Amino acid sequence: MPFIISSSIEKTDPATRKLIRSHARRGKTRKGIRPAVDQRSTTRTTTVIRARSEPLKLEEVVEVYAPLIPGRTGLNIYFVNFSDDLEPLALFNMEKVTTVSRKVIFPLRAAISFEGDDEGWRSPFGRDAVALHVMAFAVQGFIDRVLHRQGNLNPVAILHFQKGLRLLRERLLGDDDETKISDSTMSVVLKLASVAHFDGDYETSRQHMEGLRKMVDLRGGLDIFKGTPLLLEMLRCDLGVALLNGSCPVFFIQPSESMTEYPEKLLPAPVDGTLSRDDMKLVRITEDELATAWRVLRRFCLFIDLGTQTRRTIRSDIIYETMTAVTYRLLHMRFSTGSIDEAVRQGLLVFCYHIFLQWQDIKPPYCDLAVAYQSCILSLEKSDVVSSHLMLWLLIIGAISIFNISDEVWLRERIVEHVGKCQIKTWREMQDILKSFMWIAVLDEQSGRRVYDSIFK
Repeated sequence: MPFIISSSIEKTDPATRKLIRSHARRGKTRKGIRPAVDQRSTTRTTTVIRARSEPLKLEEVVEVYAPLIPGRTGLNIYFVNFSDDLEPLALFNMEKVTTVSRKVIFPLRAAISFEGDDEGWRSPFGRDAVALHVMAFAVQGFIDRVLHRQGNLNPVAILHFQKGLRLLRERLLGDDDETKISDSTMSVVLKLASVAHFDGDYETSRQHMEGLRKMVDLRGGLDIFKGTPLLLEMLRCDLGVALLNGSCPVFFIQPSESMTEYPEKLLPAPVDGTLSRDDMKLVRITEDELATAWRVLRRFCLFIDLGTQTRRTIRSDIIYETMTAVTYRLLHMRFSTGSIDEAVRQGLLVFCYHIFLQWQDIKPPYCDLAVAYQSCILSLEKSDVVSSHLMLWLLIIGAISIFNISDEVWLRERIVEHVGKCQIKTWREMQDILKSFMWIAVLDEQSGRRVYDSIFK
């Protein structure tokens, strides 16, 4: 490659100018027809939309993460001043896992690309020795169990878990009251609750959440954390533990804690001072509070689908306010067993778990939610109060969220039965029925199609 050096204001000689022009025009004189500007723009837009709607394929990213053995650390974290010693590849994995984990932990976020603060997903592991070791343990667990599909953790990760617990115990028994309930300490307890919850140890996760509840009270209540990523993660973990464990949540149970209001733009417009019941003919809900929750969640699904079709990003507060306002209210409602209201409540809880809390394509271990949901569906057969269309929605929602269709003979048999009653011949006809209730196509199209094909093809 020739270098041209000019040290004066005089024009260069003709030969040099010719050389410069020849290099400047390289790549512009190749033969062939280039696509028109409009065509190139359309192709690029199509690619972006497809990239948003395709779920993350875990097998494609497994090789990114190294086993937890000594090795070389990437340059991007050479100059971080960590609070304690850690294996270089453990640091590398912690730095790299964030991008993948946020898509797996919150697939709706990845699917619609909403506006939010990515820093909320990062842990203070660089500044806190306790958080550093607990984060190393959690990240390696994510890699082993989610990416590598292994059942057991490696010994090094367990050592980090033990050291993190020892340091946390020393902190809580120490004299520094401010550090005991700091954001960093609360993040550690929340991480422990989340890991135990993912492992199916619901009792341990519940104990961690109760400890976190005490820390929140010592800090002055939930209002202190408004607008912070820590509050969002606390509520998500609280709801996940309560749903799968069949227990009461630890937040929004005290009179001083006012329930989050429904997002205003999702509330249906009143007609003559009352809510119209025209859109409830398919489900026949009798309780007004449950009907409002249904309408808000259904409008949320339509709002997400509209945003996807128009390629507009969704503000994060709409998602979190809907999750909190709907799910906590549903947990506090009680209806008689075998009633249509109880069936709808259970269906909405499972749907909320699916769109707000479920990790991508990962079904929970044995949990109380699955047992209660199966019992609820089986009890409906005796009462004959639910239409086959609504029953199909309840069954498919269960199949894509908490049940493995290949293991549940009762679920397959009932899907076949109600598909026959509804005279469904194609997946498109099935999809039309699901959309008539509530359905997020960008999130559920592929998983729902897999369930249908596994039974009828």
